[in-house]
Amino acid sequence: MKISTDVLVVGGGVSGTMAAIAAARRGVKVSLIERGGCLGGMWTAGLVGITLDSAYKEGLLREFLEAVHSEMNCGSATIFETQKYILEKMCIDSGVEVYLYSQPCDLKKEGKEIKEVSVISKSGRFDFITKIVIDCTGDGDVAAMAGCKFDYGRASDGKAQPMSMIALIGGLDHKAEPYISYPNQPFWEARNRFKEVLDSVGASYSIGCPSVQPLCSDVYILSANQEYGKSGCNVTELTEATINARKEIYEMVRALKEKAADKFSNIVLIGTPECIGVRESRRIHGRYTVTLEDMIAGREHKDAVCKVRYWVDIHSLEDDGGKGFTNEGIKTQPYDIPFRALLPVDADNLVLAGRCISGDFYAHASYRVIGNMAPVGEAAGQMSAKSILENKPVYELKYEK
Repeated sequence: MKISTDVLVVGGGVSGTMAAIAAARRGVKVSLIERGGCLGGMWTAGLVGITLDSAYKEGLLREFLEAVHSEMNCGSATIFETQKYILEKMCIDSGVEVYLYSQPCDLKKEGKEIKEVSVISKSGRFDFITKIVIDCTGDGDVAAMAGCKFDYGRASDGKAQPMSMIALIGGLDHKAEPYISYPNQPFWEARNRFKEVLDSVGASYSIGCPSVQPLCSDVYILSANQEYGKSGCNVTELTEATINARKEIYEMVRALKEKAADKFSNIVLIGTPECIGVRESRRIHGRYTVTLEDMIAGREHKDAVCKVRYWVDIHSLEDDGGKGFTNEGIKTQPYDIPFRALLPVDADNLVLAGRCISGDFYAHASYRVIGNMAPVGEAAGQMSAKSILENKPVYELKYEK
């Protein structure tokens, strides 16, 4: 079956939902496909919930956060369920055609232009005839199918940051208080105490600074896992990492309950995410590449789509005993992501959004968080709609703040 649309957004995560909403609100036909059963990506399916580097951000991200805050005041759902509800409502109210349980499997390209994207779903195969494609897969899957060149990992050795899986736990009472990392308390004290408990019960943890952090009501985030040396673009390695992460988390909670009953007698594992968190994969070659030099200089651009204020957050690239994170002593200034970094050099009607945009290893370690990827997605959607409405190639359009 063939479906005609103006803008096809591939991936319903943070950047994808914002791209779809932004484009649809400009009055063009938008189809959004998502391989899972909900929108939001790491916000929701990944159980992250929080939005790093969201300060000073306006537009759709601010609208979303205010809507979530308003709903959370009713106290009727966890933050993840609230986020799912709000994202679905924003998409449907904006006229986005949403296709869950669907993912790209092939495409047709003429020269540097994508003509069709084939999607496999529970209903079989669909062929989307589209004017513009926005790749919001995180891993740059569509760009890779289209033959776009990309970089992967650190330039010196190709190593990439590890994946991570967090978990939700409950049943913590006053006995566990000293081991909970509250945001208004010193960063390391509770983490070090929790690490000592894990060591005392012989629990394995693959991150250097395991922690328990409050989320909402009586629900807490357990952060203790990292999966080293595995690629999010390799199905075998991705599967292995996911299964191993869940095993580590499950056995850790069981060890705390059985062997540290004086502190965690009532602990319960509420849930692990649908998908493991992939920090780093393909970085597609764009018409501009955000670099370490841009960050140090605090470089600004006329076509800036986002101001990044997050630090260079590099998690250990291998299980070397430290298993921590570092900024390698790099001091940065707030810097811009220009719209040109969303435009791949090898495909004319493809726009990038999410962590697959064009940047070097160090820039990616900074801009990849949710608070930056949301406005990147919004800009991708706005400019895709503008391209259609003005009947001009998206790479010829002038983007201004």
